Amino acid sequence: MSNIETELKYLLSKESFRSLYSFLNQQSSKPSLTRQINYYFASPESPLDISPINIRIRLKGGESEITCKIPVSGTTTDTIQNNYEYNKNISLKEAFHFIKNGLSADTMSEIFTDMLKDHKLQPADLTYYGLLRTARFSFIIDEDLSPLLLDVNAYLGIFDYELEWELKQVQEADTLLQSIFQKLNISPIGQMNPKRRRFFEKLMEKSQ
Repeated sequence: MSNIETELKYLLSKESFRSLYSFLNQQSSKPSLTRQINYYFASPESPLDISPINIRIRLKGGESEITCKIPVSGTTTDTIQNNYEYNKNISLKEAFHFIKNGLSADTMSEIFTDMLKDHKLQPADLTYYGLLRTARFSFIIDEDLSPLLLDVNAYLGIFDYELEWELKQVQEADTLLQSIFQKLNISPIGQMNPKRRRFFEKLMEKSQ
């Protein structure tokens, strides 16, 4: 069974990230910090081909989870991303086996039975391409809203900084954010692509 993940996302400069972190740290309780690693899989031939199936394995707190995300057609904007999301807990042994050997189409069919039934997609063999590390700071800035997340991401020799807010009340949250951005004179940078897309674009750039 899937859930629809709705995320508000902004890519920030290092300076804007620090300014926002300092502001939120003063306005709310001390943030919690979690560290996680995303391992990305894609087609062996063309990793940047637009595929309806986006697969990752995430390691966090000694546990591992495999996730499939499928964009909800016609609902993504520059700052709001909607995906059907399918998750399954797997053992660390399984996770590292898939990272070493890739994900076969048969394995995909076994893990994501509901996804294939819901979307009638044809699984394919996938190869592991690399990882992205995230230090995630979680702030409670409104008791009626889910935590706001500030991520520091490290991959392929670079760092980037982003704000993520997974919630249904995106308009209310975005209005609040715009007010904070204006107060701190913050302007988001660049096009807000998902972590996976940014990883593969940088990988392709480095391989040229």
